[in-house]
Amino acid sequence: MENPTPSKPLLGADNNALVAILGINLLVVALMGFLKIIYYLNSLPLEDFYSQVFHVFTLSPTMSVTLTKPWTLFTFNWIHDGFWSVFTPMIWFVFFADVLQNNQSNKHIFPIYFYSGLLTGITYILLIAFTILPHPLMGANFSIIAIAASILIICPRYRIFQTIKGGIPVLFMVVLYLVLQAVFLSTAHWSDILLTFIAIGAGVFYGLLLKNGKDLGNWMHNLLHWVNKSASPK
Repeated sequence: MENPTPSKPLLGADNNALVAILGINLLVVALMGFLKIIYYLNSLPLEDFYSQVFHVFTLSPTMSVTLTKPWTLFTFNWIHDGFWSVFTPMIWFVFFADVLQNNQSNKHIFPIYFYSGLLTGITYILLIAFTILPHPLMGANFSIIAIAASILIICPRYRIFQTIKGGIPVLFMVVLYLVLQAVFLSTAHWSDILLTFIAIGAGVFYGLLLKNGKDLGNWMHNLLHWVNKSASPK
């Protein structure tokens, strides 16, 4: 699993999880931006855009609203408010996902993204059941944190830029990323700190199970295989 030069999916391959997740996030940002422009051109208040469109897909800090939008548990980590809000997270995502692809773990990128988002979403809902939180939950940040944390277990000895004096340990980049997250969290709400630890735990737990031969993403791969097989010409 830590082979430094394994094969990886081609850029345009159907099974390239990095490209698929990146593409969906950018597509959603572009779609939201387009709809926001439509509201602006029609002289409609931007508050209406956020209430009628944008926050239909984010997890609300109000339990009564969340219960009327159960799908937001699966959509919130694909929603970003503008290009710059997704730019930096996606750079980190591409870097960490590429590391996993280089270690024959491409098929685990989406499951980690999915499970970490699901777990942080459930935690968020449990929190708003007992307390008031300052903002809705949205964005891929917690899923990216989980993907970074999974590298600590899946391929901690992998080296990047291997042509430069033997390369730089990816562990250094993961720690740097987590430190930058800690700096941001120093002024964040306590709930964001808790969700960050949940995301880290999700990534580490997935990696530990994988090391012990338990693939939590196996049902996803089987489902995708079945769909592709059913849709292919006889």
